[in-house]
Amino acid sequence: MSDKTQWKTWSLISRMRLGLVLLFVPILILGAIYYYHMTVTLQRDLQQQLVSKNDQLHNVLIKPYIDTLTTQFELIYRNVDYKDFIDNKIKHQSEYLKDWRRYQETAGLQYIYVGTEHRQLLVHPEWQPDSNFNPRIRPWYQLAVKNKGKMVWTEPYYDYIYGTLSLSLAKTIEDPTGKLVGVFSIDTLLQPISKWLNYKQDAGYQMLVNGAGKILVHPDKELMFTPMKNMTWLSKFTKEKGVFHDKESEMFVAYNKVDGQDWILVSVVPESTLQGVIESVSLNVQGIIALTCIFYLLLALAWSKYFQKMLNELSNVIRSSRDNSLKSPKNRMVELSHVYDEVAKSTHELSEARLQANVDQLTGLYNRRFFDIKLSQLLKKQEPFYLALLDLDDFKKVNDTFGHQTGDSVLKRVAKLGNSIFYEHGWFCRYGGEELAVLFEVGSGNLAISLLEALRHGVEHLDWREDALRVTLSGGVAVSKKDISAKELINAADIQVYNAKRDGKNRIYECISITTVHDTM
Repeated sequence: MSDKTQWKTWSLISRMRLGLVLLFVPILILGAIYYYHMTVTLQRDLQQQLVSKNDQLHNVLIKPYIDTLTTQFELIYRNVDYKDFIDNKIKHQSEYLKDWRRYQETAGLQYIYVGTEHRQLLVHPEWQPDSNFNPRIRPWYQLAVKNKGKMVWTEPYYDYIYGTLSLSLAKTIEDPTGKLVGVFSIDTLLQPISKWLNYKQDAGYQMLVNGAGKILVHPDKELMFTPMKNMTWLSKFTKEKGVFHDKESEMFVAYNKVDGQDWILVSVVPESTLQGVIESVSLNVQGIIALTCIFYLLLALAWSKYFQKMLNELSNVIRSSRDNSLKSPKNRMVELSHVYDEVAKSTHELSEARLQANVDQLTGLYNRRFFDIKLSQLLKKQEPFYLALLDLDDFKKVNDTFGHQTGDSVLKRVAKLGNSIFYEHGWFCRYGGEELAVLFEVGSGNLAISLLEALRHGVEHLDWREDALRVTLSGGVAVSKKDISAKELINAADIQVYNAKRDGKNRIYECISITTVHDTM
């Protein structure tokens, strides 16, 4: 070997090693991508958790609580008779107070009362207003009058006497002509909501605000009934619920609008919650990259030697093949085993190729190519045989509803079941898509029908992982006769498939007679 050739050989190996070193660059890039992906994923997970928590609070606490209050209000209101409040003196006071006491004890209400147009007030627990008290000028009374005939909610207010968050529900009392008699109202505690929201947490908080941004419930009682600090959030509360990242305040914010109320439930988590996790991920990424680089460098050095050995052995294989003296060495390289085994495998691969040409890869059934060939052979023999076409009912709906993987699973299981039934009596083929075909070499149509019914019944009772999935099939059978063409026989069976589907699916029909071209001549 000349010095020039040796230099070129050395140059090739050097370039290979240089290429291995350059592969460190993708590792660094992948590390950076992984770090970025983890940061984005953590933010997304935090937002999803925030949305889930806010949804849970809205759906499990606030909405059911409001629905329960509404139901309780309507139950009590239905027992109020306008006739008892139409005069200067309220009638049946003791009966109302007794009834209201029962509701107040069981429903956890604060006050139940009626104010009339005659400035009368009936309230439980009993409370004696001063002589100047006029219920008609109270906010709950005026709000109900403005929304005559409808149940209305006042804004929550803080009861400084009891230290509780309360609100009122009110509705007008009218006579049959629509004349205002008075207003029925209840005061109820929002203590469950307030208690839950005031529960101390490791990070973040929840609050309830109205549509104008006034804080109704907040862990910090001093902020209640004051405007939100971040009033710009109101412009982002555009949907019924959502989540966003406010970079200015460095907060993640989720919100739900409360049905039927001018309230918005807001959950807030500071951005700093992620910093510790992100720093931990960063250290892990750096450590993984460092260890990977060291390991990869050692692997690259070993690989370069192994690659050089492989080139030498490959050269020997080529030289031996040229001399017709190819022999498998005792310590041959695994990567070159296929070179030595090529001749031995060629016959086997040819046989496999022929088999694959006739078998459907998904189901393991014979394919359309095999079906056409076999049908032609059977017709040439001029001996009776039976052809059945089968079609899975509503298979497109199965794919659309449960996905193509489930559809493939259905085809495989039906194919497996059919093979176990037909293997001694004929050839089970995949005709196309969800269409299957069976060629029976049996002497009795009853046997063919019986076998097909066994398949139909078995498919109908298959259990599936998807609870809502139900699979059935429809089929048609036709018997061959002299001088019939493949097209005519297939068409006869296909018509019976159509009839079976038209009549409700999940059934097998047999063709009684077939009219051929020869019959019409």
